[in-house]
Amino acid sequence: MTDPKLDLTIDRPAESVPEMVVRRIRDAIAAGLLPPGRQLTERELVELTGVSRTSVREAMRHLQTLGLVEPSPSRGVRVARLGSDEVREIYEVRDALEPAVAELFVLRATDEEVAALVEKVQPRESGDKRLQAIYEFDELLLAGARNSLLKSMLEPLHTRIHALRSLSVTIPGRHEASAREYLEIAEAIAARSPERAAEAAHRHVRAAAKAALEAVEILEKKHPNS
Repeated sequence: MTDPKLDLTIDRPAESVPEMVVRRIRDAIAAGLLPPGRQLTERELVELTGVSRTSVREAMRHLQTLGLVEPSPSRGVRVARLGSDEVREIYEVRDALEPAVAELFVLRATDEEVAALVEKVQPRESGDKRLQAIYEFDELLLAGARNSLLKSMLEPLHTRIHALRSLSVTIPGRHEASAREYLEIAEAIAARSPERAAEAAHRHVRAAAKAALEAVEILEKKHPNS
């Protein structure tokens, strides 16, 4: 019989070291600190993160599966440069799925989850805090929809969409328009209207797609042979 006083349990961190590296690099890409095309060498990443080469290599493999980094024409990898065709496909899939998530959230979320979602879009934050609030909004929306298949399909897509935001907000007026669109989605959800929530999500995704494509096309003109 096990002695109840003998507790050898080891508390395990919520994330492994490679997962933490993935999250840090993903957040830096989304914030525009690591712009598209930025070279990422193993040596630099070891110095920046303070972790082993093995952890960096594992993190790079995962970031490649997420589509956030790609092999560089020179040595190592670079932050992925999404072409307009890829961006169009990403937003087509998002437009097909995200309105369904908004509708399911209305039907399945608790009052507490609705209140938490609405809180995320209040016009108080700016800059990095505003971006973080959007990430958390997306996470809350997926969690409250209670559909594991939709969640597994959209989470990797959201990672790439967040990376595109640093580009799309360079389009004049896009930052303010995006804030209004998120507020419209939250208001429709608070009113418990699945139809309004789905339509507001459609409008937001279409407007976001237009801005992202415009930003990527500008980048392609600046770097036509990259």
